[in-house]
Amino acid sequence: MASRRATRKSGFGVRPRLVVLLALLTLGVASASARAQPFGQFLLLSGPAEGHVSVPSTPDLNPSAAFTFEAWVKVTDPGGCSNIAGKNYQQSWWIGICGTTLRSYLKGGIGSQRNGGVLTPGEWSHIAVVYDGAHRFHYINGEQVASFAETGPLPASSSDLQIGGDAAYANHTPNGTIDDVRLWNIARTQTQIRAALAYLESPTPTGLVARWLFDGNTNDSIGGHNGTRVGTTAYGFFGTGASCDAAANSTSLCLFHRVLIRAKFRVGAQGTSEGIAQVVPVSNPGSGLFWFFSSDNWEVMVKAINACSLNSRWWIFSAATTNVYYRLEVFDYPTGTQRIYFNYPGPPAPAVTDVSALATCP
Repeated sequence: MASRRATRKSGFGVRPRLVVLLALLTLGVASASARAQPFGQFLLLSGPAEGHVSVPSTPDLNPSAAFTFEAWVKVTDPGGCSNIAGKNYQQSWWIGICGTTLRSYLKGGIGSQRNGGVLTPGEWSHIAVVYDGAHRFHYINGEQVASFAETGPLPASSSDLQIGGDAAYANHTPNGTIDDVRLWNIARTQTQIRAALAYLESPTPTGLVARWLFDGNTNDSIGGHNGTRVGTTAYGFFGTGASCDAAANSTSLCLFHRVLIRAKFRVGAQGTSEGIAQVVPVSNPGSGLFWFFSSDNWEVMVKAINACSLNSRWWIFSAATTNVYYRLEVFDYPTGTQRIYFNYPGPPAPAVTDVSALATCP
């Protein structure tokens, strides 16, 4: 009888037993301090008006043998090419957007220019540029979008590191937002990049030189490489203070009157056309379904769980019956807190059991 009482029907499935809930809760609490993804505040840039964050140069901001740069960006290029971050593109490294193309320099000068990957205007994307001593890689949202053979040490520059700017390329500020910028002196693997999109490993992983979260300041939360805002910059924050009911429609699911969920899918390579997932019309306040290709062929189930009494979080669970790429966006309307989940093409989509998803209680 005890085992029957520990298992109850809830929504679309069986509620996990208490021991499983406690295990998930432990994992969630352990990872909550190492937040990732656009969350809280972020750096707001108003390009083409000049604006950036300037960080004084130190030797460790010039990785030589290996390099990884990561950031969450939601930027457009007002014209030509725009800076995401740089340490003097004529001498050292630079990451930017040209039209919608991700571009990088790692060794300074025009001969070091490499292009690869497409950024979707008006959409948060995670970017990464990696050098492992033999190749340079571009990643967008955890997918490798370009690879270039390259050898030798990376050169150093005494110029300030600029986020949203570059010492040798002034007045080329993007329009939009940048968050959670990370610089490493190691080559992060694709597996590591994907695993840290939602939560960065804790304690601080080996090789992380600096991390700028832009939660109301320009401080480095890792190594003390604090920056200064220059020109037209601000701190942005999403939050409506309202219910998501009015935003619910055929492509947007509103759960518990506050959690708005949308999804996109793709069958081709990164940068090819994407489809908009459609909501299956079911009546359930805490869970819902999406279809991609046909209204009678459901693809993704998602639900929100109010676990404020357990770990002061709203939980997000999802399960899918597909192996195509999809992007699931979760947005807490009253607070503006976001979470984005990706499924990569190939193997069947894994379940999402994120018990640290939204720190938005009550």
